[in-house]
Amino acid sequence: MFGNVMAIERALGTGIIISSSVPIPQCVEQRIRAFVEEYERTLSRFRADSLVSRMACAKAGGDFEFPSWAQPLFAIYDEFYAATYGAFDACVGADLLALGYDNSVKFVPESASSVSEDSASWSKYHRALPVTWSDISRDSGGTTLHTSHSVQLDFGAAGKGYFVDLVTQIIKDELGGETSANSDFPADFDFLVNAGGDMRACFSEENSRIKVALENPFDATQAVGVASIANGALCASSTARRRWKVKDANCLTDNAFESNLIATHLINALDGVPSQKLSASWTYVPAKTCVFPTAYADALATALFISQESDLQKIVQTTGAEFAVMLPNRAACQVRKTSTFPARFFTE
Repeated sequence: MFGNVMAIERALGTGIIISSSVPIPQCVEQRIRAFVEEYERTLSRFRADSLVSRMACAKAGGDFEFPSWAQPLFAIYDEFYAATYGAFDACVGADLLALGYDNSVKFVPESASSVSEDSASWSKYHRALPVTWSDISRDSGGTTLHTSHSVQLDFGAAGKGYFVDLVTQIIKDELGGETSANSDFPADFDFLVNAGGDMRACFSEENSRIKVALENPFDATQAVGVASIANGALCASSTARRRWKVKDANCLTDNAFESNLIATHLINALDGVPSQKLSASWTYVPAKTCVFPTAYADALATALFISQESDLQKIVQTTGAEFAVMLPNRAACQVRKTSTFPARFFTE
């Protein structure tokens, strides 16, 4: 199905792989690579020259104008922030930095960790209340963010999925897709955009599907199931990949350093503590239900960790999303899923 591969190493911190039924022309690849640079220069908190980093350094705040393509991303954060009562928040970047998630972080795999991670281990955590998404103002439908002090934003909860959608649109615009009657590109052009496991499949035939292994959050060398996805997006979140030992005693009351304290990137913005309610989540959003299916699938995969499923039902229904979650029981590998989530789990 996909005999051609284009790869951009280290893009967005994970790398991007575009698999296609015919080769991607060099001019299209160049446009995608240029957009990677623009996207990171705007949203990456790991780049000192990014717009997000400038906001973090502006002690008195200011007006920060983002590109027009950022408006739908801001709207998605508005939607999830409201649905989760503030648990899903782009301002969580301050918490991630306080816990040590910066350019020097060294991740610890789930299988290599034998430390205790119960809720009591976070009892000494002291968090300064950060700025919230609702504290940042912007004009209706605009992309200029107005702040009165420094803000550390992190768009990791939906940004990678949103990027996949924008790259998908670039490919469709350049290679004909649904709009170019004069394109020399074949009508049966199929492709898959994969950014670190956040993926969107685009098929010319409605019944076409691709099978994707679902990684075991307790053992990355194994799969717990296989998904079969059609035109749409599949995203996942897990406590296994981005885990690190908290190294800064200043974030603990009385400077009481706990060497066994493990953090993950799945932060609940209401208390600043990494969520421990799930081990993994998988979400599928069909392309026909919304303009940015990968962004919604990415955001939903995170939101399931930090919010109640009932709070997310409106978003789930609007986007036609299906999802599955794995509970944090290593021995039982308990999975709960919606009735039509397109995957078979080996425990079923």
